[in-house]
Amino acid sequence: MFIFALRPQPVQHHSSRTTITFWHSMNGPNEKVLLALIRRFNRSQTKYTVKPIYAGSYELSVMKYANTVGSNVAPDVIQSDQANQALMLDLKATVPVQKFVDRDHYDLSQLYPGVTAAYRIKGSLASMPFNSSSSVLYYNQDLFKKYAVPNLPLAPTYSDVTKAAVALTKRSHGAVKGMTLQIYGWLPEELAANQNAVIVNHGNGRRSLATAATLDSPAMQASMLWLQNVIKQGAFQNLGTGSAAANNQNAAFLAQKVGLFMQSSALLSQMQKSAKFKYGVVFTPHPDGTQANGVAIGGASLWITKNKPAAVQEGAWQLLKFLMTPQAQAAWQLGTGYFTVNQRASHEKTLAAAIRKQPALAVPIAQLKQGHLNAATAGAYFGNIQEERRNIEIAMQQIYGGADVQTALRTAETNTNAAIQKTNQVNRNQQQ
Repeated sequence: MFIFALRPQPVQHHSSRTTITFWHSMNGPNEKVLLALIRRFNRSQTKYTVKPIYAGSYELSVMKYANTVGSNVAPDVIQSDQANQALMLDLKATVPVQKFVDRDHYDLSQLYPGVTAAYRIKGSLASMPFNSSSSVLYYNQDLFKKYAVPNLPLAPTYSDVTKAAVALTKRSHGAVKGMTLQIYGWLPEELAANQNAVIVNHGNGRRSLATAATLDSPAMQASMLWLQNVIKQGAFQNLGTGSAAANNQNAAFLAQKVGLFMQSSALLSQMQKSAKFKYGVVFTPHPDGTQANGVAIGGASLWITKNKPAAVQEGAWQLLKFLMTPQAQAAWQLGTGYFTVNQRASHEKTLAAAIRKQPALAVPIAQLKQGHLNAATAGAYFGNIQEERRNIEIAMQQIYGGADVQTALRTAETNTNAAIQKTNQVNRNQQQ
């Protein structure tokens, strides 16, 4: 077993209370908001004390969790992102949240159906959604005004975005690059979902075990051809891959060197604090001549560990319910930029006032409400999603460099299929 360093946070202990250990992956300002919510929970009742522990990134945290399963050092609650959902279930170390929902007749209808659908596997809610986000398009309204470019509609088409990007670039004589889209595997998934296209077969892996990827699809081709077209017109800024690319993209937008970019709605909090100009937020774009289907959510959920005393599991469930309350969710969105999971949170005075002041805060929820509930918007569920994203990022690099779109996507699909088949074979061998 590996030994990992964890970063505990100070918390007030009460000897008569049951301690609930909670591994999370929030850092920076988001961690402060989370810790404040946990302090509120600890003060709100007398049975439990939650001990929050920063366990590193989602990837690192899940790796640690896999190495502690069955031991007394495993956490009672763990935050894990959607991409690791299949891995979490394969560990067989957690209790489906549905068990407590059914026992307490907990009203799941208060949560957005488009969010709970992402964490419902074979009809059962495996974990409780917590920090949720979606892809949106950010654009600089001051630059649009300066260069006489019309503001984007709420649900823009590819041509709407292309026209704006090209106009910004030409009218600024290249001082502003029209748009960028980070080489980040999640974003093409969102573009595909908005065309009602899945990433893997068998209903995005939700109807039955995924056996093949569908990356060389008409939807993915349409998205990549669109981006390649903007590049050919000189209205695109390629900022590379990885965390540095994400930081460079945000910096370029805030410095008003790039006019539009597509990224997580969780950036809304940073934009509010950092943008020195008027900006707009609209839905994820979709191809002309098609209806927007909606996008899959990003973010993470909370899981309850199985081999724990009943009192500990009960405390974990009480924590999850507290974090789902309208009051907690309103505070979470205001402090972090993740949108609320509870539909009633937008009626909380503090959040309602913030939305009136900055309507962009309501855009991700509006996009969620208008989206269709289907396999595409539920998101892909399969064990090789990390390999799939790496493969699609390689394809994006090639496409941005001028490579044939279909060839690059076909290669990404072939390599992902090899990974899926290998994983499925290993799982079959283990079950025999």
